[in-house]
Formats: sequence, structure tokens, C-alpha cells
Amino acid sequence: MSSELIFITGASGFIGSATAVAALEAGYRLRICLRKPSEQLETLLSEYSAQVEFIIIPDLTDETAFDDKLNGVDYVLHLASPLPHGTDKQAYFPPAVKGTTAVLKAAAKVPTIKKVVVTSSVAALIPLAGVPTGGVVKGTLYLAFNLGVRIALTDLLEDNDWDFSVDENANFEDPETPAITPMRLYHASKLLADNATREFRATAKPQYALVTLHPAFVYGRNLVQSSADGVHAGSNGGLWNIIMKADPTRSIVGVHIQDVAEAHIKALDPKIVDGSRYLLVGPKTTGPEIARIVHRLYPDSGALISEDFQGVSFPVDVTKAETELGIQWRSFESMVRDLMDQQLGFV
Repeated sequence: MSSELIFITGASGFIGSATAVAALEAGYRLRICLRKPSEQLETLLSEYSAQVEFIIIPDLTDETAFDDKLNGVDYVLHLASPLPHGTDKQAYFPPAVKGTTAVLKAAAKVPTIKKVVVTSSVAALIPLAGVPTGGVVKGTLYLAFNLGVRIALTDLLEDNDWDFSVDENANFEDPETPAITPMRLYHASKLLADNATREFRATAKPQYALVTLHPAFVYGRNLVQSSADGVHAGSNGGLWNIIMKADPTRSIVGVHIQDVAEAHIKALDPKIVDGSRYLLVGPKTTGPEIARIVHRLYPDSGALISEDFQGVSFPVDVTKAETELGIQWRSFESMVRDLMDQQLGFV
């Protein structure tokens, strides 16, 4: 059991709350950074009150707001980032980019900080134009050299020679399908934030190891959801719409929330070196397989999914996460069970 101190942002969200619980269960102490007080989160973590302290920073893009807030911290987990909602670029790009770089810069001023883990997304590993024909999405590999003082990494082994650039001044709206504009803006924000993270690491050369995690669509029980309608506030809404509406625009490339939470804790291991990036995706599934799971386990749920459902999918390679983080992925069935049990429990 560890008694080291983690500074965590985004703990009031779906992934953040699960990660906070996983860290506390592992024995870490948490300094939880929130934009505003959360009675719901305080209640969720009440049994760990001796390990938890809360601080309020209303604007995470303000670099000076972190002054003295990171004192004595050993690790930083940065999960706070905007979710797909609305069509205003300013609601996506500055919070995603400046919110990340502000944390990275503040952490570089605190010598006790050994590692920063940034929660990115599979979207940061996919060009804005989509996965190229024949392409496979995977995490970046790095070549390490032991220089005696510390591990220096050079990005000599890239996963994909794709164009991850984003023109912030571009028009992200699709007149034919305006409903996808929020997702396009979200995708662009993740690419911009990841590019800024890599640039910071290369230029600032901070004293801490910097690791990024790139989960696919995260599914499972939401610890901070309090009503059935709350499912639509996060990625679980995608799987819910697959099951209940047979929505063909939703992705079946998923990962269990608990696998993502545990990956954050595994990434703190000193063996996980500076510059590591991990794609987090659970076992491959198909539309027909999901349909069979749903109708076998929840025959009276009113689900519209059938065995001719396809959904959105793309090839991935998660060998790096499996090998280095030691992740054994939970099944897609467990994602379905956890989501459906929670949703039907609200009825």
C-alpha cells in the first residue's frame, strides 16, 4: 500500500471518479482539484476521508492558480477536459490545450513530482480526416537509452506516420450532418491537446516522467450518475443508444471503465518510463455479438439492437498496454452488464 500523494483533476467525472476510487483503494492519498465543490463526490469518497483533501480552482487554464496547490505532491493525474457539447470552439480548444499545459507547467516547478499522467483519448491517435485506409490505430513506441542519470527517450519508433495536425481556424461544421459537429470539435481538441503535451515534453524537458493514456469509448457503471437521463452526459450514452436504438453511428470500439481507472494506477509504476503512450481498448466485438448478449441477458428491456447491427469500428493494436501495463481486458459483455444493470436500476 502506498501513502504517496496524487493531485488529480477531473475527479467529478465518469473516468475521474472511478480513477479516484482506484487510487484510494491502492492506498494513495488524493488532493482533488475541482472547479466547484461537489457534494456528490464527497459522499462517494466519504469512507476514504482520511486520505482525501479537496481544493477549488475555478479556471484550470490559469497557470498561476496552481501556485502552492502542488506542494508535496508525488504524482499528477490530469483527467479534466471538455466533453462533446455545443459548437463553440472556445468551449473546446482553450480548456483542452491550456488546461493541460497549465498543469504541466505548474508541475515542472515542483521538484517532488515524479510523474504526470495525462488522460487523452483514442481520438488523439486518429487524424481529423479519419483512420487511413488499411491503417491500424496503436500507441506510440519509444526507444530508451539509459544515460546513467535518468532515462532519456527519443521518438525514433513512431506508431503511425499520419498527419495529426489541426487548423484551429478551420470550419468544423458539416452542413449535411450538423449533429456531428460537437464530436468533430472534441476530436480536434484532443489532437491539439496531445500535440501541445508532446511539444511541452520535447521543449521544456521537465523533471518528471510524462505518460499519456488514450482510451477508446469508455463503457460501464458510472459512479457519479444519479438518474437514467444522466447516461447521455458521457460516453455510456453511445452504448445505450447502440442497445436501445440500434444507432449505427455509435462506436463498438470500447473499453471497460475499470480497466481505464486501473491503467492510471499502473502507469504510476516507476517501470513505466517517460514518454510512454498507451492505447486502451478492450476485446474486439461485433454488432451481432452485442445483440446476442443483450437479448440473452435483458430480453424484456425493449432493446432494438438486432443481429444485423454493424456500428462503427476500426482496427487497433493494444499490445503495448497489455505488455507494459499488464492489463487483462474485461469483456464487452461486462461493459453491457454494468451499463444495463445501472440503467434498468433507475427505472
